Amino acid sequence: YILKHGQIRHGHQFRDAERRKLPTSYYGYKSGCGLALKQHMPDRPMRVGLIGLGAGTLATYSRPGDYYRMYEINSQVVDMAREFFTYLTEASGELETVIADGRIALEREEPQRFDVLVLDAFSGDAIPTHLLTRECGGLYLKHLNDDGILAVHVTNRHVNLKPVCNGLAKELGLSSVAVISEKDSEMGTSQATWILLSRSAEALDRIDFGETQVLPLGEESILWTDHFSNL
Repeated sequence: YILKHGQIRHGHQFRDAERRKLPTSYYGYKSGCGLALKQHMPDRPMRVGLIGLGAGTLATYSRPGDYYRMYEINSQVVDMAREFFTYLTEASGELETVIADGRIALEREEPQRFDVLVLDAFSGDAIPTHLLTRECGGLYLKHLNDDGILAVHVTNRHVNLKPVCNGLAKELGLSSVAVISEKDSEMGTSQATWILLSRSAEALDRIDFGETQVLPLGEESILWTDHFSNL
């Protein structure tokens, strides 16, 4: 099953029972977000925030005792994720869905103490600039634990968002790394680029990236702000 809008896939799932729990598309075991969710806190339950639901693929990473709080702006997406896909209904952890723009919801909430916060709210190659500004970066840190990881999905055919994430990292004093995973048709995954950011360099150093390509963000940096952003 494929969740598609225009030409853009927002998630897909194998139908057969043996493979339907596999995290597919951009969220495979070797992806940046997959590695963070699997390895960041292996010995205790985690609190995870997800901005952008899609088919609900990342819920398959949840373990008993985990809490996943999912922010989705479109209630129809939530309905489709529950009707046509089983990632949410078969998840092992506790799931809660918030129907709202992720930034607006986080602005209104008390600190959520997330161990991992996943930012995946792009609509195809369109850029939600309000989710990548300096001010919003400070909001993410408010909701992350001191050693928490912000995972930003930046796979894009037209715009290089690494300098924007690098600008955030430099402005907020964060450690950072770009994680590039390759397509694997057997596992149902696509090539994906994720940026992992954290106040704790040790949190990123503890991740075993294995065969997945890991790159520094380099020197080029662009800082977007609420007052001005320039593509």
